[in-house]
Amino acid sequence: MKFRYIVLMGVVTLSLVFTLLLPGVFSQLKNTPEINYYKGHADLAYSVYSGCKDHPANIDDCYAAYSAAVYLASSGDCTPAGKEVKRRFKILVENISEKNVTEEIISDCQVKDDEPFFKKMMKKFS
Repeated sequence: MKFRYIVLMGVVTLSLVFTLLLPGVFSQLKNTPEINYYKGHADLAYSVYSGCKDHPANIDDCYAAYSAAVYLASSGDCTPAGKEVKRRFKILVENISEKNVTEEIISDCQVKDDEPFFKKMMKKFS
């Protein structure tokens, strides 16, 4: 009987530890200093990842530039400059035509500009 309680307490303790620690570990994998540097320097990330597609020399730099490129390609910035950065990186990362990229960016930004359903309903009833 005591053994069951010890095992149960061990399982509960491990579950709590994993629940509290694993999200922090995963967030550190996505936000290393190298990746954050490339996110802040889009032109450098573009040139490094472009070079890595042909001749990967330093795998760590290639991975960091790729991660930053994916982040920049999926950013939610709908300003004209943000759309241009998004377009460049979508073409680089996803290898799709510029026409499809333009349509995708327009639809992404249009969805973000739409007013939420509940706000529309509140305006009707106000």
